[in-house]
Amino acid sequence: MAAIEVTVETKAGDLLRRAFDRGATALDEWEAKALLTAYGVPVPAGLLATSEAEAVAGAGRLGGALAMKAVGSRIRHKTESGLVVLGVTGSDAVAATYRLLAERAGDALEGVLLERMIVGNRELLVGFKRDPVFGPVVAFGLGGIFTEVLGDVALALVPPSRHDVAGLLEHIRSKRILEAFRGSPPVDRAALVGVIQAIGRIGLDFPEIAEIDVNPLLIEGDRPVAADALVVLSREARPASTVRRPAPDIRPVLTPGSVAVVGASDDLGKWGGSALRNLLDGGYQGTIYPVNPRGGVFFGVQSYTSIAELPEAPDLALMAVGGRQVKGVLEECGRRGVKAAVVLAAGFSETGAEGAVLEQEILEVATGYGMTLIGPNCMGLMSNQASFHATGLVALHPPKGKLSFISQSGSLGPGVVSACELRGIGVEKFVSVGNEAQVDAFDVLDHLCDDPATECVMMYLEGIDDGAHFVEAARRTAGRKPVVVLRGGLTEAGGRAAASHTGALAGSAEVFRAAARQAGVVVCGTVDELVDLGACLAYLPLPKGRRVAVVTNGGGPGVLAADEVVLHGLELVAAPEGLVRCLDELLPPFWSRRNPLDLVAAGFGDVGLRVIEHVVRCDAFDAVMALNFVGVPSTSGGGRDRRPGEGLLGFTAWEASFLHSCSVLMEETGKPIINVPDHPVRGTSPQQDGYSPVILSSPRAAARVLDRMAWYQTARTSLREPE
Repeated sequence: MAAIEVTVETKAGDLLRRAFDRGATALDEWEAKALLTAYGVPVPAGLLATSEAEAVAGAGRLGGALAMKAVGSRIRHKTESGLVVLGVTGSDAVAATYRLLAERAGDALEGVLLERMIVGNRELLVGFKRDPVFGPVVAFGLGGIFTEVLGDVALALVPPSRHDVAGLLEHIRSKRILEAFRGSPPVDRAALVGVIQAIGRIGLDFPEIAEIDVNPLLIEGDRPVAADALVVLSREARPASTVRRPAPDIRPVLTPGSVAVVGASDDLGKWGGSALRNLLDGGYQGTIYPVNPRGGVFFGVQSYTSIAELPEAPDLALMAVGGRQVKGVLEECGRRGVKAAVVLAAGFSETGAEGAVLEQEILEVATGYGMTLIGPNCMGLMSNQASFHATGLVALHPPKGKLSFISQSGSLGPGVVSACELRGIGVEKFVSVGNEAQVDAFDVLDHLCDDPATECVMMYLEGIDDGAHFVEAARRTAGRKPVVVLRGGLTEAGGRAAASHTGALAGSAEVFRAAARQAGVVVCGTVDELVDLGACLAYLPLPKGRRVAVVTNGGGPGVLAADEVVLHGLELVAAPEGLVRCLDELLPPFWSRRNPLDLVAAGFGDVGLRVIEHVVRCDAFDAVMALNFVGVPSTSGGGRDRRPGEGLLGFTAWEASFLHSCSVLMEETGKPIINVPDHPVRGTSPQQDGYSPVILSSPRAAARVLDRMAWYQTARTSLREPE
């Protein structure tokens, strides 16, 4: 008979080695709790009995009501197998329970664990797993027998900071269970944070541990106690590599002094012809060298028959040749001293094994010559600051702006840039990374982090091969400027079948969301959301809190907006008496004085400007949602057209003045103002160096954006704080 006692690491390592020596794939509960104890995780007072007599003697020493559990390295999910008996009291009951458990467990039984019963009605879960992309992950959520049914679990990458763990506690839907509950005191959050961090440390210290499942973690009074524990082992586990390849130099790709268009022609239906035309139309001021083995003059520019014939080594080669030709052209570029290449051609790893071999070959050529390589299988790129528009087939010439966009999808990339252009939102840089043979999306993100012309980065991601690279680049960037990610493929079934509750709940989509949350990345689900968030995060000040004033010229939109504000976790605080008195002097006596502030269609002209100014300057609010101030058909004169199916075109003189006033107020107060029009308006007010008005399509879109902006403000603050 033994008590639970083991010191950190040394004896814990011995415990794991003994388990491996006997061929175990998991620690039994006795061993698992010994491991937890070594790392300071509270467990019930208990002992392991290997005979009926030992059980009876041990029960006498422990006293009181006991939990008795069958123990064995092959025994998992004991409750479902009838191998847990609770509330056992008295010697006869202990002896009978021992015999019952021995019969049910059969030859899998290695002993019976007797523990003091924990008095607590709150069941939580803390776990650990290794994600193939992001590495070690801890889980926290609602525990007990309904864990998988309810699925109320939040994740964090290991090692989590105390801020990360505090975020876990707030992220579960059932977070109120941590407060005072049915006569029980609030949970000791510091102790709970300590348990979660300890589970993460165990996983980091021992790569041979694949999963840990503490379920339930009972709350006794205010103190968390590990009532059950499972530790799954793996002989194949290895520590995560911390070796990082050298970062490629992105500068010659986005700001080249000269560019060779290999495969150039005057046929706009071909990649080489359209790419050359786009460069010329974009006003690129560097030297352009069309390259075509047949020679000729394309769009007024004399071509060359080869890279070797060029009068100088260009900074960049834009390759619009067939996939089978790329390797030879790339070698020619390397010999000539070209610094970088963008490969538009398809036919590489996206086509299968043969294409993957070809892709590896061109990677080796580029690496051997020290060239930066974008692609293959990409749409090209754009830098407005450099008037460099190097895309194939599609012409992208959006206005200059503060947004930059990185896309793993060639076809989606131009669509997002065009969506911005249609709304009058400027785009600074666009990079289609294609198959990411060398440069991946996070290399570009690293570059844009230090780009003074980019104030917000939008990304479309479909796959992440190096989770650590994503987190490092995203965390560094998000600490300086917003990063908004539209992620595809989040509904695919996650990985392998898991042995524990934690493994079953911590799928790839959930781990990605956890990684993004810790890195301060704003995640969205549609292109419209991506553009909404990108525009607002680039052109509006961040709210300092979640208190929103809804100001409307119509009752119905105000009601809808109020619902959305509450549903998105924002605060619809009442208007202070001082503000109400000020507005009483401007508005009819029947205006609605509650929040939403319904101006009963009186908020136009000078009155509308003064109302918004009073509301924005009021200390009770952190952000303002202005409904039906612009895009109202009754004010659609002043030369503005209205076309069926297209909405209103442009703004009236008053609307332009109103939007300008919004810009001034945002500069002076540091509070965001989001306008929602009465009717759709094509275009937005001109973007400028400071804050600019942004018009969103609906109260729901506005509330969603304000929620994410407030979240990012908090996340950025934590990223900037030292641990």
